[in-house]
Amino acid sequence: MQSILLPLVLLSGPTTSEIFGDVRVGEQYVAQAPVQLVCGGETVKGTTDQSGSFRLASGTGGKCVFSVTYKGATASVDVVVFDKPARYRLMLEPKDGGYTLRRV
Repeated sequence: MQSILLPLVLLSGPTTSEIFGDVRVGEQYVAQAPVQLVCGGETVKGTTDQSGSFRLASGTGGKCVFSVTYKGATASVDVVVFDKPARYRLMLEPKDGGYTLRRV
């Protein structure tokens, strides 16, 4: 049995973990904002589109940190990245002159 499974694992290749979703402040979507996903030692950077949407893929899954920079302030939230795409709807909230980021 092991001799059959090993070639299948090797043929499947590396997995890619992906998150997607949107970022907003109140009812307004955050357009053209820098975003970043840090999973282990890997950092993936991107930018939200005009409707505040993002899509980031990482070669590493598990517990990661997603960050967005808005009006000069960076806010982060822990996310879990799986081998299947996961959707995150995120909200920036003003706090102490900066922002916090939370899941909606």
